[in-house]
Amino acid sequence: MNVVLRVSAALRNLVGHRFLLKTLVQRELSSRYRGSSAGLLWSLLLPCSMLAIYYFVFGYINQPVRQNFFSLEGGNIALTLFAGLNLHALLAECLSRAPLAITTQPSYVKRVVFPLHLLPFTVVGAAFVQFLLASGILFVAHFWLHGFSWALLAWPLSWLSLLVFSLGLCLLLSALTVYLRDIAQITGFVSTFLLFMAPVFYPLASAPQALQTALLFNPLTVPVETSRALFSDSPLPDAYLLLGHAAASFVFLILGAWVFRKTRRGFADVI
Repeated sequence: MNVVLRVSAALRNLVGHRFLLKTLVQRELSSRYRGSSAGLLWSLLLPCSMLAIYYFVFGYINQPVRQNFFSLEGGNIALTLFAGLNLHALLAECLSRAPLAITTQPSYVKRVVFPLHLLPFTVVGAAFVQFLLASGILFVAHFWLHGFSWALLAWPLSWLSLLVFSLGLCLLLSALTVYLRDIAQITGFVSTFLLFMAPVFYPLASAPQALQTALLFNPLTVPVETSRALFSDSPLPDAYLLLGHAAASFVFLILGAWVFRKTRRGFADVI
């Protein structure tokens, strides 16, 4: 009951600061493209370019007969790969930027009245905006190949629990990096490790049976397998896996929030 009360209080606090959070996310996104002529348009151009590359490689070069140019099978492979890499990009963006969320904002840390928990939430918000833009490109490509599909409506099944996990991750990393700056040096390796230990470039069923269970501990595995099922008309992962991933992500969010709350009092002294 105590956990439920704290979660509801945190949600009310977040809603109360929604306009400040929106402003911080907008500032974060604009700062990334400051000075470039295309601006936020790069968030659309880069995913479009990557999808075109996947489509060319898996729809053309990877086909034994060239007259099957951009075949439906190759297009499905490209969409599945693009969806999986977008899920990884959401988590990777949080991994790379969360350690700097607090340490690079000393002016906010030393303001007693500023809600510091919004800083890691800003990282997730900016990453999620870019993820949604890439998802829009994915939808357009899927609609062009197959027309309307109920898989598009079920797309949130792939990322909702991953988004919850990312919130907990950002809270945890942003707080711990204040005291242990070495964390920022290893997140790039962790991101690459999670990418290749998730079934992005291969289906989970193709891994050795003994390894499949271990791969399920990767927070990307269930979301990627769900996206593969949606865009390749294969069965969804077992309901217990989906519920287990959602429950584990929620527990991780509670852990991240607890660590952040316990350590935030010392931020101003360390920074």
